[in-house]
Amino acid sequence: MFFDLEDKDLGVHIDMGDDGKYSATGINTISFETESGKPFVLKEVMHVTGLKKNLISVVMLEDKGYDVVFSEGKAFLCSKTTGET
Repeated sequence: MFFDLEDKDLGVHIDMGDDGKYSATGINTISFETESGKPFVLKEVMHVTGLKKNLISVVMLEDKGYDVVFSEGKAFLCSKTTGET
């Protein structure tokens, strides 16, 4: 999922709700395919060694120009500038 990721200690630490503490070991760009088949690219994504699941910040998506809607167990993104989902 990460392209050209080089592991190193970035001095960024993530505190989880279960009091777990993790360190970010890389920042890069990721790309994946949406259900409609379109590519979706996220920049400045942190790689956190030791996490068993991928996490995404809703606030970060909103800061990047997306509205986020949760419905029927899924998350839907809509671009605030283009209206595209």
